[in-house]
Amino acid sequence: MRTINEILDRLYKELGIKNDAEFCRKYGIKKNTLSTWKARNKIPYDLIDEITQNENLSLDWILQGRNNIQNKKIEVKYIEPKNTENKIDIPYYPETYAAAGAGAYNYEEAPKVISFTKAFLEELLELTKFTGLHIINAIGDSMSPTIESGDKLFILPFEIENHQIREGGIYIISCNNGVLVKRIYLNPFEGKITLKSDNTEIPDIIIAGDELNGCQIIGRVVGSIKKF
Repeated sequence: MRTINEILDRLYKELGIKNDAEFCRKYGIKKNTLSTWKARNKIPYDLIDEITQNENLSLDWILQGRNNIQNKKIEVKYIEPKNTENKIDIPYYPETYAAAGAGAYNYEEAPKVISFTKAFLEELLELTKFTGLHIINAIGDSMSPTIESGDKLFILPFEIENHQIREGGIYIISCNNGVLVKRIYLNPFEGKITLKSDNTEIPDIIIAGDELNGCQIIGRVVGSIKKF
């Protein structure tokens, strides 16, 4: 994912904004707050999402870019959902995103907890066990209309399903193209996989050879709900 300065530079250029002061005035942001975001290289996704929607810009294009996790495995420590008789508390990582274009990945943050009734989750996800289940965000529009930018994705870790890929299933994949949410189609005879978008205007991504060795499947998208 691009740095905050790169994201802001692109926004400023597209919106005709001259500097940070003008940006802060336009969107009601305190200068000290923006300085803190820059120092931490972390800006609220909801803000960028709102700006791009209001200004009719492509969120994918503003955020696209390679991130710093290419060619290395990601170690994810999942927080287990808490289970009571009628309620299940699911970990939600509000600053963690998987993109329909080029992606971002975090999981270093402490999760929040969102509570659901067990019956709701069973009906929505068609699951009876919730080991490792957690929620992250989607950005970008290449999986539209199935997944829209801002949707919350329920992710079941790949290891929970014994590293078995469901042909045509929607997965979170880390590869040289970024951290993506795509449908996976296998071609074992040619030693490659195809990543497809539900948006027919987006071309397929073919991964083979050394690139395939550098890929990591994080988990399967077992359900989604609109932003809350």
